[in-house]
Amino acid sequence: MESTKPEDLAPELRAFLYSCIDAVEQVEILMLLRRSEKVWTSRAVTTELSLSEAVTRRHLEVLTARGLLHVQAESEVSYQFGPRTAELSRYAGLLAEHYARDRGAVLRFVSTSSRRTKSFADAFKLRDSE
Repeated sequence: MESTKPEDLAPELRAFLYSCIDAVEQVEILMLLRRSEKVWTSRAVTTELSLSEAVTRRHLEVLTARGLLHVQAESEVSYQFGPRTAELSRYAGLLAEHYARDRGAVLRFVSTSSRRTKSFADAFKLRDSE
């Protein structure tokens, strides 16, 4: 099977990844929770994906803040896939399709240094003075 180049991903998927996903670990966490109906604790995600607890917790909080996960605070904080809007759900579905078809292309796109450089450069754009 020929691998897709990251730039060959659907434009709307690239836009979703640019706006909602900062790290490969976030893709992995989102896909894990999306394919499971169960409620996950940070500790369970940490164990499943072999991440550090601090990294897992930070990424879960980011995904929750961006409207992709639902959080429950009971005896222990837990997370479940639960996009806040139908649009976010559709984009997560698109991500899941591409992830299943060519995981490498998705992860390469998220991890490319040019993507991070662009974000960094955008922070320093000069405005025309009027």
